[in-house]
Amino acid sequence: MGADKRRYRRLDTDLEARVKSLAEPGSEPMDVRITNLGPEGAFLRAEELLPVQTQIALDFRIDSYPKEINVIAKVLWLKKTENQRGMGCQFVHIPLFEKNIIIDYILRRYAEHQARMGS
Repeated sequence: MGADKRRYRRLDTDLEARVKSLAEPGSEPMDVRITNLGPEGAFLRAEELLPVQTQIALDFRIDSYPKEINVIAKVLWLKKTENQRGMGCQFVHIPLFEKNIIIDYILRRYAEHQARMGS
């Protein structure tokens, strides 16, 4: 999804996360990296890609919140290039409190970046 279609800003990140396909309840969780995070979705860098439309459980932590954030997401698109393999995901179920935690995290990171740049 292009940035012009998004309602919220996205933040470039490098967060550890775990993904589990909800279509295969017995499957092992996969380790992935969240390289781009917004309150309504994320880009997950992953060696193994799940099919588009797969619903996943995504679990991750951010430094400003002591608990693990758990969301249900859907794989919307795949990226398979030499430099990057991953999945663009939209959150389909995220508690409002956790969505606000993510928004706060993004706004704080942008403010820190602006302060460093002297803007």
